[in-house]
Amino acid sequence: MTTLSDSLQPLSMTQLLDRAIRLYRSNFLIFVGIVALAQIPATAVNMIGLWLAPAPETINMNPTSVTEMWLQIFESSGFVNNGWLWLGRLVTLLLVQLATAAMTKAVAENYLGHKIGLFEAYQKIGRSGVALLIATFLGIFLIMGLAIWWIIVPCIGWLSGLGMIFFLSLVILPLVAPIIVLEHRSAGQAIQRAWDLGRRRFWWLIGFMLLLGLFGQIVVTGPAFLSVFAVESIVGSGINTTTSSLIQQVIMLLLRLIYLPLQLSCVTLLYFDIRVRTEGFDLAVLA
Repeated sequence: MTTLSDSLQPLSMTQLLDRAIRLYRSNFLIFVGIVALAQIPATAVNMIGLWLAPAPETINMNPTSVTEMWLQIFESSGFVNNGWLWLGRLVTLLLVQLATAAMTKAVAENYLGHKIGLFEAYQKIGRSGVALLIATFLGIFLIMGLAIWWIIVPCIGWLSGLGMIFFLSLVILPLVAPIIVLEHRSAGQAIQRAWDLGRRRFWWLIGFMLLLGLFGQIVVTGPAFLSVFAVESIVGSGINTTTSSLIQQVIMLLLRLIYLPLQLSCVTLLYFDIRVRTEGFDLAVLA
């Protein structure tokens, strides 16, 4: 009980990040395994799509209209005549939500002192993966609506629309996962609940998520760019576009397997911290 009471207390940004890293290290194989069960099949389907995709066509540099230009770009991407690319995106979207739900459950249970295994985490999420998928689409529609508001409405839309898009994508949507998984709420209720929690510590949450995003850029984006550059330099400039894309997929998979569990650990602990500070969650659990 002492360990639990120590865990459920207000944390600074550095303390929260430190605890997430400690939790990640002590459950490394379980957390990475949870993500791998989703990321590896998703990456495999995407790689098949890239392999079967036709060679990019040369785009007409003098299109008759903007619409024709975008149609040429879309056709040259391979989406028109390669169903594997569409399937890869859909499979990735679904499996990522399942992995997010399982990771959130595993992080929460292990943080609160209840050991949970890899497959048990997936068994305990119920329909959370589907709810997360619905919430993802709702979030996309909200961002699109705010973008239209930002573009169309003068002055007020220019000032508020972009800021709301920023806050929604940076803070609100990441908080939806622990709310759906741990509070068993629907997609719409989870977004409303995330908004209610997020606005309680507005600037602090923005600061932490920016810090986490910067950490992710250092851990994932930087090494990915350098790795791809190094591989292409070793192999030679004669490497074709498809092979280069496949190499990038493999490198990004390895980096995501390492970083994504840590990111989701931070978000789950952040959810607990907000509730401890504003709702007395620690007292409710320890009662």
